[in-house]
Amino acid sequence: MRLTLQPFPYLRALAPYLRAHRGDLVWGTVWVLLKSAAILVVPWILKHGIDRLQAGATPRELLYHALAIVAAAGISGVFLYFMRWVLIGLSRKVEYEVRRDFFDHLVRLSTPFFLRHRTGDLMARATNDLNAVRDVLGPAIMYGLNTTVTVIASAILMVRLDPVLALASMAPVPVLAYAVARFAREMQDRSIEVQDEYGRLSNAAQENLAGMRVVQTYGQEAAESAHFSESSRVYLDKNMALVQYRALFTSTTSVLAGVGTLVLLWLGGARVIEGKVTIGELVAFLGYLSQLTWPFISIGWIISVIQRGEAAMKRMLEVWRQEPEIVGGTRTLPHAPSRALSFRNVSFRYGSGPWVLRDVDLEIPAGSTLAIVGRTASGKTSLVNLLSRLQDPTEGRIEIDGAPIDELPLTHLRDQIGMVPQDGFLFSDTLANNLRFGKEDATDEELWNALELARMASDVRDFPKGLETRIGERGITLSGGQRQRMTLARALLREPPILILDDALSAVDKVTEEALLGTIRQVREGRTLLLIAHRISTVRQADRIVVLQAGRIAESGTHDELVEMGGIYADMARRQALSDALEGDTAGDE
Repeated sequence: MRLTLQPFPYLRALAPYLRAHRGDLVWGTVWVLLKSAAILVVPWILKHGIDRLQAGATPRELLYHALAIVAAAGISGVFLYFMRWVLIGLSRKVEYEVRRDFFDHLVRLSTPFFLRHRTGDLMARATNDLNAVRDVLGPAIMYGLNTTVTVIASAILMVRLDPVLALASMAPVPVLAYAVARFAREMQDRSIEVQDEYGRLSNAAQENLAGMRVVQTYGQEAAESAHFSESSRVYLDKNMALVQYRALFTSTTSVLAGVGTLVLLWLGGARVIEGKVTIGELVAFLGYLSQLTWPFISIGWIISVIQRGEAAMKRMLEVWRQEPEIVGGTRTLPHAPSRALSFRNVSFRYGSGPWVLRDVDLEIPAGSTLAIVGRTASGKTSLVNLLSRLQDPTEGRIEIDGAPIDELPLTHLRDQIGMVPQDGFLFSDTLANNLRFGKEDATDEELWNALELARMASDVRDFPKGLETRIGERGITLSGGQRQRMTLARALLREPPILILDDALSAVDKVTEEALLGTIRQVREGRTLLLIAHRISTVRQADRIVVLQAGRIAESGTHDELVEMGGIYADMARRQALSDALEGDTAGDE
């Protein structure tokens, strides 16, 4: 174990935030100095009072000394109030700024980052870890300043009273410094373990709450409770190990502080007997030493808080120092109602894994409709994700109106696209705010128009509060079909030049599907449409249909051409026609 204290490289990253609030730091230091001065004068008053008592002081003189002590304590309390107000307030301000900047950085990171990191762990870094950093900026700085001022001022006053006693009572200080150095690194390592385990625990809780319907549907409540209990036990064990180590550190510093008192009583008593120190001076000495007892003990607590904050800041910086893997360029496209798209020898895979897409070549004229079909895991969704630059191609390039998409600013690129995924995400907010997520300045009239196009308006009118109806987390209070139509309305509201429907009609009944297909035929006029679907009925009107198989384009053509070809698409069409016929017969029998 290394016994040297190292500077705190992670907490030093907070220096710009502290510099921005240097005024609070200065005033906080002033209040610390004044508070310490007010409390340090008390032993000096006691010294004079006791010495005067021995010299035959009058009751009036003793009353003055008592009132002076009360006044000093009262003034110290006022200064303590301002000290806490300024320095704890400083920590809250910096906490707000760090949390804001941390989240701003998170939302700029690319999709691959979020595929590598668990949501619960990121939540822990943004909450629990930040709380640990805040404790450093508030209580640790405040008590650290207070301890430093108290120790230095008390030592100076003790030297003025009697240098010999001062030196003797400070004998434990070198041993204390050694103890701090010895314990500090171990506390930081254990703090990191606790913070990491909290991140895993948060992720487990987040996943179970998000998937509660699945847990209950499969009757896994007991199993998941046992799993979470085990994770909680591991977190508890690591916390208890840290608590035990902190307790050992605190008790060690307390013992060292007690040694100083023992030395003072033994040597100080002898010097009083010898007449080298008055009783008043010995009492003052004891007063100053007692005021040093809490700083000695608090050093352990302060070091513990700093080490925990250092560990937490290290975890936050692991995220903060990540740069976006997908960055935009500076080129912009002139306004146009639709866009031409080109996929040129595009291949993609996740890291060194198997190829998801291979040698995809596509030319999609502006204003046309391209349908993409294929069996599960054939690469359909990955293809459209590349267009939005949620991922970048491993090989090849994609162009919009002849411009490589990596030359466009990300916001400009994504403004061109309206995406309707199969499982559209809705926020725990009102229907209106969920719709306006696609267009913040949309009027109510525009919202209703989009809902009409998505065949969702009648449903919303039936809700008690209409557009102001609040939906649960991820839109849990809506049916699957309603969620899909809401996400479709949100995309239509933007009126994007490129509209992508990624199996967006899978959760609606056939009557609603037919109505929405009419809407799609209506809205595709004048814009480029990419349509991913499993149902042949959804794609048969497309200008061109491509069939993906194992990430490659296996077939391409119109519906009639592909049926006549007798390949994969024709087989899919036959199977679905047979399935629809069987469903029709079953419905007729009922």
